[in-house]
Amino acid sequence: MSQTLVIKEEFYKSLFSNKNVTILKAKGYNTPDEFINAIISKLNDEFGFFEITNYRFCVTKEERSLYGQYGAFVDGENLPFEKVVIFFTPIDSKQGNVIIEQSLMPTICNQMEKHLKFLLDDNYKKIALLTSQINSENKVPITYNKLQMDVNSLNTLNIDVIPFFPIKNLSTDTRFNSLTEYLDMSEYLQKRLPSNKQFKYLRIEGETLYGQCELSQLQGEFLKSFCFRFLTAIFAGGNDYKYDISSITDHLNRLDNQFANLEKFINFANRSLIAPIHTILPIDTDIIEIDDDLSDFSDIHRKPEKGVDGSGRKRFKTHKKIRDSVLRNANYLCNCHDKKHFYFESTDLHNYVEGHHIVPMNRQEEYYFDKNINLDIPNNIIPLCPTCHCQIHLGSRLARIKIISELYVRNKAKLLAFNPDLTLSILASYYNIGMDSEEERDWIRRAEKVVGDKNAQRP
Repeated sequence: MSQTLVIKEEFYKSLFSNKNVTILKAKGYNTPDEFINAIISKLNDEFGFFEITNYRFCVTKEERSLYGQYGAFVDGENLPFEKVVIFFTPIDSKQGNVIIEQSLMPTICNQMEKHLKFLLDDNYKKIALLTSQINSENKVPITYNKLQMDVNSLNTLNIDVIPFFPIKNLSTDTRFNSLTEYLDMSEYLQKRLPSNKQFKYLRIEGETLYGQCELSQLQGEFLKSFCFRFLTAIFAGGNDYKYDISSITDHLNRLDNQFANLEKFINFANRSLIAPIHTILPIDTDIIEIDDDLSDFSDIHRKPEKGVDGSGRKRFKTHKKIRDSVLRNANYLCNCHDKKHFYFESTDLHNYVEGHHIVPMNRQEEYYFDKNINLDIPNNIIPLCPTCHCQIHLGSRLARIKIISELYVRNKAKLLAFNPDLTLSILASYYNIGMDSEEERDWIRRAEKVVGDKNAQRP
């Protein structure tokens, strides 16, 4: 029972360009066929349901019309989904919106034209394989960056992101938990790079998100970029908001494919449920907890293990015994404990607290391959009560900064023991928060006072 990766011939031919040939040879791929077969191996390794053995080109009219140059799909048996769509990114690229927005939007819109709820449909598996070399080191800035935002957008749009060429300082498992979180990061990046003008054109007024732009921008790459951004905003905001881009579409003589499908989806989102109601507790979908024996809990260099989750995606495993030992050693007190803290009694007759990885497990891949560090260690795990755990994942920007800065100050010695370069701004970026140096210093001062006051209250 075999499966076939079906690609556009244009993508295959692009691998023969001089720049792409040079990049691929430097990575150890002497021919396009070697590279395509390596892509197949990567997909098989990352998903438990793939048994891809070969590839072919799109041949039917429908196949050719549905997929842009960087779009592909998997054909064959034993697939637990009605359709599996793959997105590639350009081999020779740069750290701008060309990597993701410009290459993926044509296929996304073509799929939406045939099936408007394509991005919402769990019967359709969507995978983005980052096949770009963005610079000679394939490295992005250590604090928050534009590529990280695009990756978060893909995950928010229910598209799994897999790096083919490892990219330093990039997590491929993070998403935006709310529209305000998304817009906060947009504003932060706008301040850092004023040329990113498109970030100014998402505006909340009352309970409606409006899209607007200058008439001179209604051309070229901006159209794809805007549609990608507004789609992300819809998925981040869900049914808590209404959506309106009439100030743009009213000035267009003709809606191009991207805007036509975006407008249809907006009409759908404004009258239909597009996301489930938030659960009360945050759910960590990027890890798999196991109860295996482990000889050395504190071995930071042990190789991370992966398992297959319910969707068929391979995720990093964490050890229940390590978490339980941390909770026990902390006497089942929340890391943010003070005299006013509220607990309820768990079934084992202790305070109910949950284990939280301060540096999130969605950073495991980069930490191990860049620093040879396993994040599932006692120094990186703390007990949090359900309220504090929700706050760090689902709170407003202010609420999350308050708790993240307190946790950083309180656990700084343990954190720096395995990553001496970790600053509060870097840690905040792991939670989709951009922070400049002045704000960082201010929050460190506040957190030091909070921690000092709480420590004085403890017996």
